[in-house]
Amino acid sequence: MSDKDLMYRDIRDSHVLSKIIERRAKENELYDIPFAPIVTTTSRKVKLVVRHVDGSGMASFKADDASTPVVKRGGDLTELYFELPLIAEKHPLTSSDLIDLESLDDRVAHQAANSIVALGKQLRIRNMNRTRWMVWQAVRDNLSISYPDGGAIAVDYDLDGDNQNSYFSSSHLVTAATEWSDVSADIIGNVYTWTKLIADDAGVEQTECILHVNSSTWRNMKKNTGVKAELSAYNPRVITPKLNEVVEILEIAAIKIYNGYYTDESDTKHKYLPDGAALITGPYTINGEPIVEVKDGPVARVVGNDIVVAANPGALSEIYINPEQISKNVRVQTARLPLINYPNAIVWATVSS
Repeated sequence: MSDKDLMYRDIRDSHVLSKIIERRAKENELYDIPFAPIVTTTSRKVKLVVRHVDGSGMASFKADDASTPVVKRGGDLTELYFELPLIAEKHPLTSSDLIDLESLDDRVAHQAANSIVALGKQLRIRNMNRTRWMVWQAVRDNLSISYPDGGAIAVDYDLDGDNQNSYFSSSHLVTAATEWSDVSADIIGNVYTWTKLIADDAGVEQTECILHVNSSTWRNMKKNTGVKAELSAYNPRVITPKLNEVVEILEIAAIKIYNGYYTDESDTKHKYLPDGAALITGPYTINGEPIVEVKDGPVARVVGNDIVVAANPGALSEIYINPEQISKNVRVQTARLPLINYPNAIVWATVSS
C-alpha cells in the first residue's frame, strides 16, 4: 500500500497507521547509532546484567576416554531484571480533524487523514530521538528516566566497575589529565591507555577499537602538536592532518564523527555526544553479540473498550478514544531500553570541560 492509496477509513486501523507512518519516518533512516542496533523482543522484562565470562579464554583438550573438563566461571553473577520503559506521546485531535475525517467528500476526508499521519510522523521522530538519547546516556552511565509525575529511575550500568563489573582493571569512566583543547595534550597517550583498558578487560585488540567524537572535539584533535609531529619530520606540521592519518597514528580501527542533536521544549539544541567527550568502543560485535543493543518490546494499545498487547514489538501508532476527556488522540509508543552486553568494551572519556 502506498501513500497514494491512503483512505480516510484505513488510518483507524493501528497496523495500517503504523505502516504509513513508518513509510514517512523510516526507522532505519532516523536511527544512526551503529554500535547499538535495535533488537526486538517479545518480553517486557529484560536482563540488565549477566555473568562476565573471559572472552579471551581458551577451551581445554579432552581425551576420548577422559571426563570433560569443567570451565571455571569467571566474574560476578549479578542478574538484574528491568521493565522496559514506555516511550509514548499523543496529539489530541481537534473537532475539525474528526469532522473532516467523517466528511462525505473524499478529498476533505483524505486531507484530514494525511494531516493526522503528519502528526503521527512528528511523534515518531520524537520517539526515535528519545531512543537515541537513551543510548548515548547509557554509554556514559548517566541514564535517568524521568516521568511526568516527578518520579525517576536511574539505570546503573556500572561503567566505573564498583558493583557488578568489579572485574574491570580500572574504571571505564575516565578523564584526560590535560584537556584536548590544549594543543600540547597527550592525545596519543590518552587513546593508547584507554584502548589498552578495553583490550585488557574485553580480550580484544587495541587496533580493533573505535573512537567516537563530535566535530568540535575533532577540530581540537587536528590542532594537536603531538598528532602533527607524527606526520613528518617537521614539528609542528603545517598541513592539517586527515582523518585516516590520525586513525593510523592512534593505531585504532576508525574515528567516527557524530554530530546528532535534539532540541528541548525551549528549542535549545543539545548534542547527543557533547563537546569535550569521547566514546571509545571495541569492535561493535564481540562473540557474535552486539556490545550494546536496544531491546524493543511489545506495547499495550486500546481496542474498543479494552486494552490489549500489540502482536508485534516495535513502534505502534494508533488513534484511540479517551472516554474521560471525550476526545480522540493519535499516539505513538514504544517500549525500549539500551542494554550494554559488554561494558568492558566501552570507555567514556571526558577530554575537555
